[in-house]
Amino acid sequence: MVARWSPALRVAARDVAVEASGREAATAVVPFVIAAVLLAGLGFGPRPDVLAAVGPGLSWLVVLFAAVPLARGVAAAERAEGCWDLLRAFVSPTSLLAGKVLALWLWLVAAWALSTALTVGLFNAPVTAAAVLAGPLGTLGLAGVTVTFGTALASAEGRSGLLAVLLLPAGLPALLAGTEAGTPDVAPLPWLALLLAYDLVTLAVAWAVFPLLLEE
Repeated sequence: MVARWSPALRVAARDVAVEASGREAATAVVPFVIAAVLLAGLGFGPRPDVLAAVGPGLSWLVVLFAAVPLARGVAAAERAEGCWDLLRAFVSPTSLLAGKVLALWLWLVAAWALSTALTVGLFNAPVTAAAVLAGPLGTLGLAGVTVTFGTALASAEGRSGLLAVLLLPAGLPALLAGTEAGTPDVAPLPWLALLLAYDLVTLAVAWAVFPLLLEE
């Protein structure tokens, strides 16, 4: 089992290390998360009750927009180094997809955790047990969508705009279900089930189309 998952784990470890060294996650996503939460606090005004109420939804909205710059880096490092074709030749599509999704999932969970911590600390927003469960659940499906679109548009011109147009609507289920699951006085079980279904559908679609994307 370890040998079977070893290529995927190596791809994930490399992607995490590359992003941590100063690509999109470190230089764009983290400052964006901090700035977005601070600006939202100014935009929604000084009323503490309003700020606390928008906290759960704001965290997910920030994560959804943060996925766009992360999608640009799905295959950027390999293409810049000229090893994308070599990687496709030596790593199976399933392992490559799993590694890419795992790495992106970790960054999206980190973005969600940072935005949630900021809304709790600055807005006194509530954090429920369902919200803590919804974070990893929703970001997993979002990671699958992000890797799929990031790979499909890796060589396209003007891909930033296309990624936003495709990725933001595809991430709406995670935004809506994650917000509802993290809102107090809302029954979380149906929304957590929706997030689980979202994960299964997005990952299944990614697994089905990823080999075709690699052939283009």
